[in-house]
Amino acid sequence: MRNIHFLPFVFCCFFAVFSLQVYAQSTDASVTGTIRSLDNETLPGATVIIHDESTGFETGTITNVNGKYDIKQLPLGGPYIITASFVGYGDIQKSGFTLNQGDQLVIDFTLNQASTELEEIVISGEDLRSRMQREGNALAINAARIEKLPIEGRNFTGLTSLSPLQGGGAINLGGQRRTSTNVTLDGVNARNQLTAGEIGQGPYTVSIEAIREFEVVTNVYNVTQGRQAGGALNAVTKSGTNELKGSAFVYHRNDALASQLDIRGNDRDQDFYNYQWGFSLGGPIIKDKMHFFVAFDRQDAGEPVFIADINNEADERRIGIRLDTLQRFVDIARQKYGVSDDQQFGEFSRKTTANTLFTRIDWQLNSKHRLTLRNNLTNWENPLSVSDNSSINLAETYGDFNSNENSLLLSLRSNLNSTLTNELKIQYQHAERAYSPNTQLPFSNIPRAIVNVTSPFPTDINPDATRTISVQMGGQRYSPETNLERQIQLVNTTYLQKGKFNFTFGTDNMATYLETLLSNEQNGRFFFSSLDEFDNMNPSRYAREVPLQGLPIVKQTVLDLSLFGQVEFDITPNINTMFGLRYDVTAFLNDAAYNPTVDQELGIRTDEKISDWNNIQPRFQASWDVNGLGQDFLKLGAGIFSAQPHYYAQVNNIQNSGILLGAVDVSGDQVPDPDFVGYRENPGTAPGIPAGADVISTINAVGDNFEVPSTFKTNVSYTRLIGDRLSVTLNALLSHTWNNYVYQERNLVDEPYFRIAQEDNRGVYVPASTINENGQNNWLDSRKSENVGRVLELTSDGKVSQMAVVLDVNYRIGKDGSLQASYTWNRSRDNSSYNCCVANTSTFLPVKDDPRALNWGFADSHFDNKLVVNFLSPSFYGFSVGGTLIGIGGTRYSLMVSSSNSSLNGDFNLSNDLAYVYDPNDPSTPENIRNGILGVLEDQSISESTKDYLRSNFGRIADRNAGVNPFYATVDLRIIKKLPLTGTHALEFTADMFNFTNFLNQEWGANNNLGNQNLLQINGFDQTAQTYQYQVQSGVGTKPINGTPWRLQLGVRYSF
Repeated sequence: MRNIHFLPFVFCCFFAVFSLQVYAQSTDASVTGTIRSLDNETLPGATVIIHDESTGFETGTITNVNGKYDIKQLPLGGPYIITASFVGYGDIQKSGFTLNQGDQLVIDFTLNQASTELEEIVISGEDLRSRMQREGNALAINAARIEKLPIEGRNFTGLTSLSPLQGGGAINLGGQRRTSTNVTLDGVNARNQLTAGEIGQGPYTVSIEAIREFEVVTNVYNVTQGRQAGGALNAVTKSGTNELKGSAFVYHRNDALASQLDIRGNDRDQDFYNYQWGFSLGGPIIKDKMHFFVAFDRQDAGEPVFIADINNEADERRIGIRLDTLQRFVDIARQKYGVSDDQQFGEFSRKTTANTLFTRIDWQLNSKHRLTLRNNLTNWENPLSVSDNSSINLAETYGDFNSNENSLLLSLRSNLNSTLTNELKIQYQHAERAYSPNTQLPFSNIPRAIVNVTSPFPTDINPDATRTISVQMGGQRYSPETNLERQIQLVNTTYLQKGKFNFTFGTDNMATYLETLLSNEQNGRFFFSSLDEFDNMNPSRYAREVPLQGLPIVKQTVLDLSLFGQVEFDITPNINTMFGLRYDVTAFLNDAAYNPTVDQELGIRTDEKISDWNNIQPRFQASWDVNGLGQDFLKLGAGIFSAQPHYYAQVNNIQNSGILLGAVDVSGDQVPDPDFVGYRENPGTAPGIPAGADVISTINAVGDNFEVPSTFKTNVSYTRLIGDRLSVTLNALLSHTWNNYVYQERNLVDEPYFRIAQEDNRGVYVPASTINENGQNNWLDSRKSENVGRVLELTSDGKVSQMAVVLDVNYRIGKDGSLQASYTWNRSRDNSSYNCCVANTSTFLPVKDDPRALNWGFADSHFDNKLVVNFLSPSFYGFSVGGTLIGIGGTRYSLMVSSSNSSLNGDFNLSNDLAYVYDPNDPSTPENIRNGILGVLEDQSISESTKDYLRSNFGRIADRNAGVNPFYATVDLRIIKKLPLTGTHALEFTADMFNFTNFLNQEWGANNNLGNQNLLQINGFDQTAQTYQYQVQSGVGTKPINGTPWRLQLGVRYSF
């Protein structure tokens, strides 16, 4: 791994310029209009020239047979001058307008044979009519909002939450998975191909100082929009102008600028700080010909990490373990397993560092060609940040993370003639990421110990109530790991005007090389059913993926290819239509080794590759200016979109063909002694395949009929403009996704060995005779074939459906103020919410019994309703105020069963069994369970949501994701004061208050959201009745208090 370090330098004045203009690619900004004579006759063949006064950029076109012109993909910014001329008529020139991303400005001309006219107009991207083509399809976050709205961490993607269709995750859009959101920067890829999300892993992929604006796209049917299901984040960057402008800035927040109470009202005793500082500079190299822009941004932060931070009894109930019980675990780990005397739980301090350097040069080669060269470099050092998936992981288990990314873009815009424009983009992108073990452990890591720890939590009704959670020490599944990603992308888009038709056609192609080392499950893991087993060094199970041929480094190349074309035209003067077709190819070029045993036993070939060549995506959109007055707009759009699978999937398949790794999973007498002291001294002594144990292989493979996800989306919207300041839009949206990727169990017996009549006829896939008196079983007994281990096949069985209704209001206030508000009613359902990455994660889907029976229910990304308000005040005496309110309700959770290192239904997964909800009014309900359920229902600390969930599911297996979390909202504010100095020099002071309502009242600004809850704990099995024996988990559904209390961020910027 390369480490990139920037030398510290003395820094005194702060904050970067926000007003630098832009030459940006894929801006989707255009100017259109009609040229007429005084007698209202259209003028075909009239000349239209547009000129950017700030940069010298100039282009033009001629009007079509209907006298209409359309100039596309214009650089953002301005001010622009547009000139219309025709033989025998005087010229007319209009000036004073600017362009924002996605704008379509309508500028009409009426030419006079007698004279030339100059007209000063003021039109900006805030003109509501300029957004009509995007209204209901995308949310614009323009330069003013980026500057004036509060953004904690200063990552521009944080404003994605302003989208009415964002929910379930930071960039989940339209009810879809995170992997179905595309991310682009200047029209080219900025997405992490391995796991999805932004290419950068740090606090920001690109400095916000380099971002002019961006769009959150959900229902834009233009064929240039691809590789997405939910939508896309499309950002464009700044460049220099003819005026030299620069800035220096710093933002700071620390513990003295935050609440002295945590969100639960406890005293806070933690030190943290965060400095974000840097500079930007842009201007001319050659006036009207060549311009530069550079931005450097650095973050130095020290913030605490909390690991089972128990301060009182409420913390014990919230976390699910008694402090004395946890301390006993740590004492045993130190005495018998070699854990150091270093602190292992509580509050920990750490320091992180992030750097970004953005550079850009724009060169107007001549009147026809403009060249852009842009580079973005990022680095992120993040120690003590990589945890594992046990309920509590000791500090020694936490690993470190480091990443470096660089993207280099070359773009050429060519105005070939008055009706033909071409954009060519070539990008090379490079990323390196590394997960390293904690310094308390050897670099090659050691096995981990996972212990089921039970604590007493008695209640008045149930004095024997307990709670069981998993606690882990030793190594972890994610480190050491490295991944290298190199990508080259070529995009060419051509815009042709032919008569009244505007054509767009082109291609967008990526070739990605990945080199990945995954250590997932290769360190080995010991399972202990109880704290006593842990104390006695008597594990009940040991499992490991054992490397057979050295480090299993996976090398692969992936192609993503596309062709697209569309035509746009007016079928009447007031109705505009667009018809398009896009074709995408996804092809993974490297296959896994062929495993004949898997083929012979199960008919699955391990050397299949992910490949899909039939993604044809028709698109349509119609826009109707209902009365031709520019006041009422009705829009209808529909289309098919193809999304990418995460590249991690083929890493799984290549690594887990059964050739590179051999799996061992043993219990009883075959479990090796857990010599953790020895492993720490020599990691090579970690048990491989114990003597006498069968070698089985964990298999991941891709189905021979696999296809990438496809989504049909449609929406209809109506917008009413009231004057030139107010617009109201009602938007109805519908989408359905098929061929979503999911891993399916293939080495599981077809039918259960027995069913539990008392639990809604639940099936169990191991023989009852193999389940011991403690309710433990061995998943190996559920296999079809004993010659292979677990087999997961990547299939296209996933489905998602979403519908939503959005009411959106936009109001312009004064010269530069605005108010946006939206309310969303939403329903998102799926049969699997698997997103990424490890194949086993796909089987976490809560099920009744058969994990292959993907069950339809509310998606993990679902929310019932969302309220968004963002406000920018007009500037007054150098002050401006911006604020956001974001409220969301109706996210979901499930009631589950937990067990001691085995699975209720007998499959491999320990945490995918939905709970049977016993009816306390049913006389057949066991007494201890009746008391447990009644104790939950009468406990005032239990969420009413959980009680409602229980009552609605009495006497049956709980529905997946039927627990409903309450609505909550947060309010953030920003105040800016600008102090002019001499000339163009100025100082600007900024104060951001995050979670403002918590500042007003300590009890406000929190949420009470629950994740999946373990309702029942298996504590036995009755061989005669063939039924499990349970205990209700005390504290299930305990009303949590989540969130971050108020904090203040101060900043200052010097600009010139």
